[in-house]
Amino acid sequence: MINPLELFLLFLKASALSFGGLGGLPILHQDLAERGIPELDRLIGQALAVGRISPGPNGLYVVSLGYEMNGILGGIIGGLALALPPFVVLLIVALYARVAHLKRTANALLALSFALTGLLGFTSWQIMTSSSHDVFEWVAGLAGFYVSARFRFHPVTLIGITAVIGVAVYR
Repeated sequence: MINPLELFLLFLKASALSFGGLGGLPILHQDLAERGIPELDRLIGQALAVGRISPGPNGLYVVSLGYEMNGILGGIIGGLALALPPFVVLLIVALYARVAHLKRTANALLALSFALTGLLGFTSWQIMTSSSHDVFEWVAGLAGFYVSARFRFHPVTLIGITAVIGVAVYR
């Protein structure tokens, strides 16, 4: 039996970091495996089976898993952890509606967009420097970035074009 508060926080983390369905399952499995839960795979398998045959979204396996781990209290914990993130989003939307017209809000969102652009640029740089040492790949990457920014191709179209070029060059 796991501490109810710890179980709630693990379920909440998995629920908040997924986009529904079974998206939080890998996070939850890893966190529970690190805690040495006995027969974890069996518990998750049973919870998934109950979640799949139950009406409603696939994410309801969390309620069943909570019940398997901590009884009725665990089921309640799973349900609360599953429902809390959408309610937080609704609260944020309601609060944003009250301050959306303020100049400070626009400035904060602009600063946030600059920060996110910097983070994405840094992440892209990290990926490029760690995955490629070939000059041709760097030129191809920069050309792809330029073409996508200049001509606003859909990313799927750009991926298809670069795949054809990559096959042609490396064959």
